[in-house]
Amino acid sequence: MTLTTFLTVAAAIGAIFGLGFLLMPDQFFAPFGVALNPGGEMIARIFGLAALAIALIYWWVRNEAGGAALRAVLRASALYNAASVVPIAAGMLGGVSNQLGWIPISVNLLLAAGFFHFGFRRM
Repeated sequence: MTLTTFLTVAAAIGAIFGLGFLLMPDQFFAPFGVALNPGGEMIARIFGLAALAIALIYWWVRNEAGGAALRAVLRASALYNAASVVPIAAGMLGGVSNQLGWIPISVNLLLAAGFFHFGFRRM
């Protein structure tokens, strides 16, 4: 897979999650067994906007040939996706969400692997 293709896929995943968090947080979290209170809805919507912004960054840099700024985006994304597995897993183990939590864990681990591959290899 090329970097352009990977960033296009990452942008699409970010857009899907971002729109879900922003537009319908209750419905998005319900299959995971998570019920949001009004404060949780607000935080989910804010996170949705952040996810959409990150998706746009991936979209806009997908055709870049290299350089320090692209490397920074890739490396920060690798660390973010790897670290995000911890609170998701903690939520599952703590009974906050059900076994469908393996879906975002898997997505984040796959994205982390791709971002590590492209961000820490020699460009």
